[in-house]
Amino acid sequence: MTKMKWIYLILLIILVVPILFFYNAFNGNPAWKYFSNKSVKHYLKETYPGQEFVIPNGFYNFKVSGYTYNVRKVGDEQQKEHEFSVTGFWKPTVTYDGIYYDNLDLPLMEKLGKEASAELTELLKDKVKRVVEMSVQIEILQGSYSSDTTWSKDLKLEKPIYIHLIVDVTDMSKEDVLRTVQDIQQELNSADYSYSGVSFNGNLFDNEQIGAKDHFGYVKYSVGFDKDSNIKLSDIKEYNQ
Repeated sequence: MTKMKWIYLILLIILVVPILFFYNAFNGNPAWKYFSNKSVKHYLKETYPGQEFVIPNGFYNFKVSGYTYNVRKVGDEQQKEHEFSVTGFWKPTVTYDGIYYDNLDLPLMEKLGKEASAELTELLKDKVKRVVEMSVQIEILQGSYSSDTTWSKDLKLEKPIYIHLIVDVTDMSKEDVLRTVQDIQQELNSADYSYSGVSFNGNLFDNEQIGAKDHFGYVKYSVGFDKDSNIKLSDIKEYNQ
């Protein structure tokens, strides 16, 4: 192959590869669809043994960068569809299970989440300057507990709780925030809470230059951590308004 042909080939690759990449990002491809379909079938067989499902052809959903399937359970008189999402090009994995989420006990989860938030706010009151908002994500399937169940960290949940905190960090330095999140982690671990993670937003409320548009102020620092995280100063993101 002559030098000129090599140049043409390289230019062709440079032009075609981005086009194929762009097309794949918004339309998927037959191979990916095939393995995604196998993945959802295997997941249903392993997760819901003894049950049969109708799995229509999936469609590429660019919003999740994967394939979506509207699955129906055989024998369901209502013919209810449950959405499943499969993502990952090299190893397609079910990342959204519509049957699971459709069967969550949302009213009880909301009730227990509020009770857990109140308990944790009390636990952290000596370690945190001011908790502006705390939300606790809890997942419980319908029928697991009665509607009058009260929160306890000993409840058997589908997943460990997830905690989101908005804290007033006005007049706090980045080093102060680090000590605060380390104290939060220590308190949660010492009290033996099972949690998958904590997201911490440190907001400003007393800055005349930027002002506070609402009661949540402005995010100045943020960090996420779990039970075993070794939280360092470099983990804390700082935002300049």
